[in-house]
Amino acid sequence: MRPPQVLVVEDEEEMRRFYGGFFALRHASAFSAEIVPDAESALEALARRPFDLAVLDWTLPGISGASLAKALRADPRTRAMGVLMVTARADAADVVAALDAGADDHLGKPFDERVLLARLRSLGRRRGREDGREVALRFPGLDLDRETGRLRLDGRPVHLKPRELDLLLLLLRRPGVVHPAAYLWEALWGYESDHWEHVLTATLSALRRKLGPSWGPRLRVSRGRGYLLEPVAR
Repeated sequence: MRPPQVLVVEDEEEMRRFYGGFFALRHASAFSAEIVPDAESALEALARRPFDLAVLDWTLPGISGASLAKALRADPRTRAMGVLMVTARADAADVVAALDAGADDHLGKPFDERVLLARLRSLGRRRGREDGREVALRFPGLDLDRETGRLRLDGRPVHLKPRELDLLLLLLRRPGVVHPAAYLWEALWGYESDHWEHVLTATLSALRRKLGPSWGPRLRVSRGRGYLLEPVAR
């Protein structure tokens, strides 16, 4: 099995040297990386071969990291890529802005290489077929293909980002069960972050909005306990 392919887009030469050294380390050698200086070079690399993950600097020359993330999400060929946005600012507003741009996760500079590795490992967990579990999840008005990640609500296609899809799958498997916020974070992200509550809340809000008027209200907050998806007959 080939290692996860990572596309790093970083315009600062010093940071590109850092990434080159990082991926040469034994603990990060499970990933194969291509490092490019701008979004135009990234698009050329994507035209040559597929990648599993992308590490994007927010302030790229020309096409910004945010615009590149949106482009990745708009293209069916790159829609499923895990996207980590790296910025020099790391307050809650920046985290939300990165997620709104299409990133799955956010990392503020400066950062420890162990944190970067944890983020990449988290994003690299693939949603392959699980033994003994059905591939399609079907409920009245909701049809979800677990292998492709395609969701249809009342016959209408709805695009979910990878983390939103993982969250919906977890909740659909255990309808009516209250999931503590800390449990959801550990199960789906699996690393420490000062902004984990903001990231989780933003992901839940985006998922609720995309589920629309029929399914969105079923994603509820149990105050002081956590989150649940109200059960529905299949």
